[in-house]
Amino acid sequence: MDNKLMDYLNGVTVQQYKSDIGFKTLVESVNDNMYIIPKYQRKYRWNREQVVSLVESLLRGLPIPPIYTCRNANNQLEILDGQQRVMSLFFYYIGYFLNRKKESAINFSEIEVNEGTFADALINQFQVEKLHVNLKDSNGQEVNVDYASLPIEIKRKVDYTTITVIEIKIGREDRREEVLQAIFANLNKNGSILSRQEQRNGIYMCEFYDMLHEFNKKNLKWRKLWGREHAKDRDFETLLRLCALKKKVNLEKNKNSIPQFEIRGYYSSYAEMLDRFSKEAISFTKAEISEYKNSLERFVELFDINGVLSSKVALMEGFYIVFEKLGIKKVISKKVIEQVQNSNGYKNNSGQRTVNIKKMNGRWRAVYEVWNGLSE
Repeated sequence: MDNKLMDYLNGVTVQQYKSDIGFKTLVESVNDNMYIIPKYQRKYRWNREQVVSLVESLLRGLPIPPIYTCRNANNQLEILDGQQRVMSLFFYYIGYFLNRKKESAINFSEIEVNEGTFADALINQFQVEKLHVNLKDSNGQEVNVDYASLPIEIKRKVDYTTITVIEIKIGREDRREEVLQAIFANLNKNGSILSRQEQRNGIYMCEFYDMLHEFNKKNLKWRKLWGREHAKDRDFETLLRLCALKKKVNLEKNKNSIPQFEIRGYYSSYAEMLDRFSKEAISFTKAEISEYKNSLERFVELFDINGVLSSKVALMEGFYIVFEKLGIKKVISKKVIEQVQNSNGYKNNSGQRTVNIKKMNGRWRAVYEVWNGLSE
């Protein structure tokens, strides 16, 4: 087991319960909402080719990596790791797949399942299309292997093909975030790697994260600024970064009244700062959460541009700091953005080591000097 995980286990009991579940039992349990995608788990982003490859492994009896779960208060198994595999097997079972022309990634935790099955909710709430799986035989000829069309003797074999499900139980709730973080890091050594933000989504579920996810998905101005939802939640992480800076940045002015910024608890690692901020956010009051939301709403409304800013996170960060800490609320147009980017102060502090506090100060001051110097 990973050393980082072992460090967290002092005084914490983590138990693993291993079960080998038949394919049909697993997918029918998904359909009955026994296995669920926890709130704000990573998005589903496998394509048809990946689904077909997994189906081929299933039919040939090749090993499929374990599914890691954690039981919730409703006695359901939340999938911590293995969502892509579980959902792909489920798609094969029901014979449908997502129409991926509109969205590159899907958040299944948002599906509303009332009294029906998961398949019913999926088909009603997302655009789906028939899934047909063809594999090549030893002569190179294509053979259809759709689950519904399998001969009964092969279907029985597939139904009883086992997939390992591991249920994790953590003995101390107050150490849950630490242990889950270490577990995610350990699981990341194999398979499809989770981004740092995808890990946070599974660890720091709270009202503040609820607000930020809703803002990320539903604020029309923000979606226009960023563009298409990011498959690995980079858009959400950018919003989280702005909120963390709102809390952590202090403003000072030297004797020449030149702004000087300090970030409390920042040691040249945004990832670590965002982890600490996310843990603090669990205890935010409703009033604090509302203030963060209002701040983001006021900020994005200042932009008057065509196009997206997903490739200009550092620039967006600079405008937000100046907006929050120096109270500048002028319109941010394409012309303003170009002037900032072309200024010596900004150019000299971009490029390598952009997360160095000295360079961050240089960029933020450049934004202030240009933006504040413009007429209304």
